[in-house]
Amino acid sequence: MFSIHKKFKTTTTTTKINLLIIVILLFQISISSQSSQSIVSTFSLQNHSKTLNDLNYYPNDNVDKQPTLYPLRSFSISLSSYLPPDSNSSSSTKFNNQSSSFSAALKSSPSVVKSLSKKQKNRTSTTTTGNSNKITVRFNKYHNYNDMTRLLKNVAKKHTNLTRLYSIGKSLQGRELWVMHLTDDSIDDTTINNQSIQLKPNVKYIANMHGNEAVGREMLLHLIAYLVNFSNRSANVKKLLKHTNIHIMPSMNPDGFEKSIEGRCEGPGRQNSNGIDLNRNFPDRLFNRTEIEQPETEAIRKWLNQIQFVLSANIHGGALVVNYPFDGSAIIDSEHLEKTPDHDVFLHLAKTYAQRHRKLKSQIKCRKDDNFIDGITNGNAWYPVQGSMQDYNYIYAGCMELTLEISCCKYPNATNLLTHWNENKIPMLSLLNEANKGVKGFVKDYQTEMPIAKANITILGRNVQFQSDNQGRFWRLLLPGDYVLIVKQNGYSRLQKQFTVMANKITVMELYLTPIRKQNGKQLNTLTSSLSNINNNHHYRWKKLDDQTLFMNKSSSPTSPTFGMRKMFLINNRVPTNRFSPMLNFSTKIYMSIILINILLHTIIESIRFLSI
Repeated sequence: MFSIHKKFKTTTTTTKINLLIIVILLFQISISSQSSQSIVSTFSLQNHSKTLNDLNYYPNDNVDKQPTLYPLRSFSISLSSYLPPDSNSSSSTKFNNQSSSFSAALKSSPSVVKSLSKKQKNRTSTTTTGNSNKITVRFNKYHNYNDMTRLLKNVAKKHTNLTRLYSIGKSLQGRELWVMHLTDDSIDDTTINNQSIQLKPNVKYIANMHGNEAVGREMLLHLIAYLVNFSNRSANVKKLLKHTNIHIMPSMNPDGFEKSIEGRCEGPGRQNSNGIDLNRNFPDRLFNRTEIEQPETEAIRKWLNQIQFVLSANIHGGALVVNYPFDGSAIIDSEHLEKTPDHDVFLHLAKTYAQRHRKLKSQIKCRKDDNFIDGITNGNAWYPVQGSMQDYNYIYAGCMELTLEISCCKYPNATNLLTHWNENKIPMLSLLNEANKGVKGFVKDYQTEMPIAKANITILGRNVQFQSDNQGRFWRLLLPGDYVLIVKQNGYSRLQKQFTVMANKITVMELYLTPIRKQNGKQLNTLTSSLSNINNNHHYRWKKLDDQTLFMNKSSSPTSPTFGMRKMFLINNRVPTNRFSPMLNFSTKIYMSIILINILLHTIIESIRFLSI
């Protein structure tokens, strides 16, 4: 045994040189692989018959791409004069008024809002004490258009660090369609690979789509006041504003509201000034729109094209139920369950609101024939609607929207507003927090690392498509589980990635698409592999940013790889690996072959010498 060890110890100089050559060779392979373009493993989906549930829903290419916003810039007031007493100087950054500035990344995903306050005693306004910037919204009156405008401008003036008031357009009669944007824009403390990311999800509330359904309008005005008044008093509100872009439109149909009458549960004002029901005026996935598009509808569409919303709720009145898509089906007037590809997510969102609403949870009926189990219903199962806003949001804008019916009487006396606020405050806040779950990330060019806008993204098994925004960012609400994400864009190889969503956490991904090289008009770099290869051979490493956020590294570690002929598999999302990479140039292959033959011959000679001793 000792003699054998001694012989190994006295290694020849040639052997040492060969070992050095091996090291150089490995380094050469590494450099060549890094410089090569990555080929993404893909798979083919089986053809399915085009049943209603197998339809592929894609954004409408004819939808306008350049919306017009009307941001208010006249409220650029020095923040130091309006800082809440308990604020520190580090948070005194002035709010950026540009409509494209939705910055500061999500560091953690807050769990469902717990009770933010004890049951409120009788009072006449939403306010807070001891704060010179407090916003007072009275419960004993409704706000007409002029009152609402003054209130919103006052909020924007007093809270420049948290709010920005803008209009997405005008109603038929020229009234502004106001939106209040709320977020803590001074926060930007989440980084990936030492670079700050800006991935706050955008969520919206819309009310008063039907002008005579007035309760939701007041609830959103009170919600705005609550968020700014408690931004430094409630840890939950502070966390919500830190991690979420909240957009609130109190009135989508201000013209109709001016015609409506307080105390009339079924009074005038439902339609806009042209007599059109705005919730039947959107492009439909199955039927052509017969009515002319209204200014209010057009403004919403353009708004959705500019901002990538992940979650939305449209507040109505006249019933007590949370309504989720689809609203319509191919069979007209057939009341049946019409599921979306994200049926599980919609059920979760609907129950999130309903189970926190006293009357919805108790299944209180507005009419004898109401039968809403758990306080929720599928839209088409309740009554079919074509051209609804929530279906449009889902199919054409990639946004998951619910319709919230929160009062039996559409326009009850103002004395009922405090009761409605107490019933809806916690559900509204809880739903906002759902925006910080699922998956989000960037789509980038592999070579330039520049963001890729309007990349088409799908989740395997959920045949509905959404897109990255103009900055290459994307968001998707998903329940805990394992998923495969597929990304396509013209001029790039198709990419697919496995990922995992964990409970009460959000998964962050960076997706790199490889540009397609063409030679003599033929496309290169389009090798494919089966889905089983991806499932068996790729496992992701997760980097923990904090207690509530997981970041998916661009690396994956193959275990027991099975390489197919002329197929390549990714390691570290960029480096292709195989027995010999076809990306290496011809001279490199010749050099490698000579070295390997030399090593092989030397090994044989050394083995013969060793055995002959």
